[in-house]
Amino acid sequence: MSTALYGDLTGIVGMHLIYAYENGWKYELYVRNSQTIAFRCLMGPMFGRWSTGQAAKIVQLRDDLFKLAWVEPTGTTTVVIAWLGERRVHTTISYPQWMLDHPEFTLVRYEDSLEEILRARDAGPTYPLTLVASTGRITFLASRAQDDDTVIDRPPNKLPLGYADRTD
Repeated sequence: MSTALYGDLTGIVGMHLIYAYENGWKYELYVRNSQTIAFRCLMGPMFGRWSTGQAAKIVQLRDDLFKLAWVEPTGTTTVVIAWLGERRVHTTISYPQWMLDHPEFTLVRYEDSLEEILRARDAGPTYPLTLVASTGRITFLASRAQDDDTVIDRPPNKLPLGYADRTD
């Protein structure tokens, strides 16, 4: 990956974040490498969604400010702006209608349920799209090794009590 095009990604690759939005939802994000993330929904209506190998476009906007963008198999498009030094995130998510009508198909590990997710997505409806913009605070931030399969390795309902409330 060209550093001229994407910037210096060493400040984000390997980072493990838990962030809480103003509405109380909590998410976890691990930047596995310069092209792949893992994530988990820890609190909120999408509790249970997780992925260990989501392709993403990651760019450095400046020093400790990064943009991560991805399209999930559900058709959901997510863009996260992570300002590590300020411990802030801003996220814009576009949910397809089918997913809001039937979230139960998505409250799983994507890699384990890909065929069912794709069937539900293709049945639609895709439109209208619901756009959600949220601002949050990074409550946990740690540096991990690149491509560490132990960082996000189980569904949210199998995490230890208090896991989502960790701070660092």
